[in-house]
Amino acid sequence: MSLLYKIGNNPIIAAVRKPEDIEAALDSRVENLFFMGCNVKEIIQAVRLTKECKKGAFVHLDLIRGLSSTDKESVDFISDYVGADGIVTPKSHLIKEAKRVGLYGILHLFVIDSAALHNGLKAAGNVEPDAIELMPGAIPKIIRSFAETLEHIPIVASGLIQTKTEAGESLQAGATSLSVSDPALWNCSFDDLQ
Repeated sequence: MSLLYKIGNNPIIAAVRKPEDIEAALDSRVENLFFMGCNVKEIIQAVRLTKECKKGAFVHLDLIRGLSSTDKESVDFISDYVGADGIVTPKSHLIKEAKRVGLYGILHLFVIDSAALHNGLKAAGNVEPDAIELMPGAIPKIIRSFAETLEHIPIVASGLIQTKTEAGESLQAGATSLSVSDPALWNCSFDDLQ
């Protein structure tokens, strides 16, 4: 299944930073969770609960304490023992490893200037991730650049999206969905954000 079908039905992905936020995310309308915190033991439990609720679970490798954010063995661990649907990482070689083991690979890009924009577009074109997570997600101009250049790759806008207006602007610029940490936005539909 294309990742677009997994993340494209609901505009909001819950960005879960603390274990105490998992229950609220699972009780919300979101269909997918990005785990951006926790330790190795907590992530195993969090993904198990997420899968029991029939929601998608994606692990941000750089933000899980106890996992190496550079070793392919971390990807194997996520696949074999955690059971997540995919990973989020800024490292291109780990996107390839995710594909090798049957996980979705979401390339995390932090676009802070023109050079980062150019390099991010080039990296995404070379590695062909299943999706791209763009930070900060509240800059429609950047989202539009990626959405227009890489039309076949879903864009997840993330970071600094704090209001329905900002969320709507990011979607209108071409984001497929939004990764947000504010529980007040987790129950929003596409209609709520127009």
